[in-house]
Amino acid sequence: MQVVVVDPMQVRLAGQLAAAVGPGVLLKCARSADDWQSWLADADVFVGSKLPAELAAKADALQLVQVAGAGYEGIALDSLRPGTVVANTFHHGRAIAEYCVMAALALSRQLLVEDRALRGGRWRSVFQDSTAPVHESLAGKTAGVIGYGEIGSHVAQLFHALGMRVIATRQKPRKTAATPLDWMGGPQDTGRLLAESDIVVVTVPLAEQTRGLLDAQMLARMKRSAVLINVARGPVVDETALYEALADGRIAGAAIDVWWNYPTTGADAQPSRFPFNELSNVLMTPHTSGVTRDVFEDRMLDVAANIRALRDGTNLRNVVFRGTTKTPAPSACSTGGIR
Repeated sequence: MQVVVVDPMQVRLAGQLAAAVGPGVLLKCARSADDWQSWLADADVFVGSKLPAELAAKADALQLVQVAGAGYEGIALDSLRPGTVVANTFHHGRAIAEYCVMAALALSRQLLVEDRALRGGRWRSVFQDSTAPVHESLAGKTAGVIGYGEIGSHVAQLFHALGMRVIATRQKPRKTAATPLDWMGGPQDTGRLLAESDIVVVTVPLAEQTRGLLDAQMLARMKRSAVLINVARGPVVDETALYEALADGRIAGAAIDVWWNYPTTGADAQPSRFPFNELSNVLMTPHTSGVTRDVFEDRMLDVAANIRALRDGTNLRNVVFRGTTKTPAPSACSTGGIR
């Protein structure tokens, strides 16, 4: 059985992956696009997050597309050969939740602003500057989670541990006794969540119904003192509306980990057509909120388990697509997307 590994983190873990898969499998790890595109015709398994239509159509032997993350929107599902299965994996909820706490604290305490000021010799402190702000603790504030799935549940737990009131929305509201939420609503309650929250965390998947979900009208529901943290997908938030809200001070700040533009080759590209980098109330990161070693090692074990299952004829895990019919997939960002 031939396995083409394109996902860069799984390529890095190729030795561990090969050991976890065991015998009877040939792993071909790509170092460039020129490598793997020529291998597709004979591949039984493709491990990666992007398989465009023109390449998927050439994969005549493909049985399994294993996405080494949660989001599979980069796979041309309609172009896969009949019977090809697509599966994904997760494990990034805790890492992303830690990022959200870090971002919330950095923005609410204006950490980046104070850091830049002191690097220039200015002490932006009430003890030296009478105009400097006095910050507030997160305890007693409200955190709102839009898209309460695997990531959202971890976010809720950590913010709750900080003494925050936590509220959430999800496609199908379902609150359990173990859920540390004040209330959970459906998509129709998004406006209410925005109006009540001091910290808004976006974790919904990108779909037609969520594209542009947070537009100018929705962002206008937020408090002027509130901050937005987007760890879902860039286009879930209207790009123009968010920039204008931040530039005009209609919301206090934003942590943006997911963008509207990504590099097509190499590592250089502007993430937006707007100069978010010029705004002092924005924390910018390159889609790294879920990038920790343990996340990728755990995902590697899931990838290996599905390769073994295909080899041995046993059940596959986390199947999100089979043939030409989708099976119900976990909510989004329950997943958080391609990470």
